[in-house]
Amino acid sequence: MNETVTLDHLILYLYNETELSDTVMIQKAIDHDEETASEFENLVAARNLIDRTLMSPSSDSLATVLAYAKLTAPLQSV
Repeated sequence: MNETVTLDHLILYLYNETELSDTVMIQKAIDHDEETASEFENLVAARNLIDRTLMSPSSDSLATVLAYAKLTAPLQSV
């Protein structure tokens, strides 16, 4: 990876949290350094996987959460 662009820079860039000067530097590094570009692509893929997982939990996960809530909910008076 480009020595002036760190993993922290790439993460901030991924989430649009960089200053303009850093944004330009990071984009140039992604455009011109294969290792930096590959690392950034890996971060994008990881974020996309996390986003998909958070948006659509499995039915098993939902069932587990609901069962736990039912067991731990205070008794309600009828």
